[in-house]
Amino acid sequence: MEDPTLTSLPVELIHKIISLLDWRTILVCREVRLFHSIVQGDSAQYEIELAVSGMVDGPPSTLTTSDRLALLKERNAAWESLRWVESRDIPMMQGHIWELYGDVFAQSSTSDVLHFRQLPSKYRKIEEKTWDFTMDPAQDLLVLIEEPTQLPHINATTRSIRIHLRSLTTGDRHRLAPQPAILVHDLNVRHARATYTLRVCDNLLGILFTLQDEDADPELTIWDWSTGKVILTCFSSEIATFAFLSSRFLLARLYVFDMTKPSSETFGLWADYSCVFLWPEFNFWTNPVALSIRSDPSPTWQPNPEARLPFSTAPGDRLLIITVSLVNNDRIVPYDMFVSADTLLSHIEALPTEVRSREIKWDEWGPAGTRLMRSLSQPSLWVCYVFGTKFVSLTEPTHTSPQTLEMWDFNQLAMKRDAKVQGGISHHVRDTTVIDKVFADEIYTSLPYRVIKRTLPPHSSPELSFTAVICSEDSLILVDSSHRYLRLLTF
Repeated sequence: MEDPTLTSLPVELIHKIISLLDWRTILVCREVRLFHSIVQGDSAQYEIELAVSGMVDGPPSTLTTSDRLALLKERNAAWESLRWVESRDIPMMQGHIWELYGDVFAQSSTSDVLHFRQLPSKYRKIEEKTWDFTMDPAQDLLVLIEEPTQLPHINATTRSIRIHLRSLTTGDRHRLAPQPAILVHDLNVRHARATYTLRVCDNLLGILFTLQDEDADPELTIWDWSTGKVILTCFSSEIATFAFLSSRFLLARLYVFDMTKPSSETFGLWADYSCVFLWPEFNFWTNPVALSIRSDPSPTWQPNPEARLPFSTAPGDRLLIITVSLVNNDRIVPYDMFVSADTLLSHIEALPTEVRSREIKWDEWGPAGTRLMRSLSQPSLWVCYVFGTKFVSLTEPTHTSPQTLEMWDFNQLAMKRDAKVQGGISHHVRDTTVIDKVFADEIYTSLPYRVIKRTLPPHSSPELSFTAVICSEDSLILVDSSHRYLRLLTF
């Protein structure tokens, strides 16, 4: 009678079965003596390496699994030692508009000209290209806001802005946009000027309209840009910032809204939220005056499949940086909170579907799931300092020491593997951060992270220094705002 167990199957068939397993199951199989040599193969090792790196496999191409595994390992080694393969200076345009998203860097030179640069990558086989003409390269989406050149009639109560949905590569109407590819939105005419914060998540477009009038509440509107339908509109003086946690859940300030339940009516921040994440109570002398949330890329981000990249950042594997500016003893002090999107989503998705306006107390989500500390640097216009699970910053130069580039990585799987490597250059932070003199009680947070540092080469002139650093999937960009140039560091 034949042995019915898995080990009796041909080795080729076992290879095929293991190639269909997830990385956790592969790790279990590795502990089985009979499977050990099979699991050491390139296919299984690639699956594990993708998971530890927070990446996903790309579409089929001429690159074999062995090729992809080698490239991924080389890429990880370069990032984990901050060893870029190329450093090049590029000019900063004279305009005042810029954006970095999906490895495309955009600048304006004049009020009507945009310049785009596809950032290259040695390890992901991306060639640099430039063209002129919030964007989402994965969907070939460029969102432009057109304000009226003249105010409406003196008796008008609203004025209309036009939101254009264009192709990023051609400038024409986006193929998935409604016809015409323009969203028309009315703002209160009394407030002549507004600033706009745009976010895209798959078919969702969110715009925060901040009106330059102390009496006017900010407005947050979410559209399904592919149909032109408004999902929700919220007015509140408390909004200030927002982020997509997923294609279902929206984070406005620290209030969570379920976008599967659209509303045709406008409402305030406290009217129809699913839950809210509570901060610890501030002490008598401290007041929050500003809040911002940064996270890149969007939860559903995927590269354009036509690019046929070997691998890319896994959707949902993201770090949120929540910066709060506090007034304490007549001083404004910024604090940064680092938290994984998965931490917030795990609390949200654990709630019963019928629950509304649930308060999630600080002790439930904050102490073990976040890291709260004084901001490393002062607020800057160059805010793309986070990508995936990485956060980057610069130390200030002194007369005796050059600038240091610092990267904090909150990838917990990579930390566990890195801890087993002897002689690594990263420093693991696992101790508890204590914040006092700000809250009613001392606050303890302990989300682990690792720190990687690299000293920058000295400038040609001692008065030159970089003022900021921004981060994408394959590059770091050092910014010298005073002398208006950028240094592109490519991985």
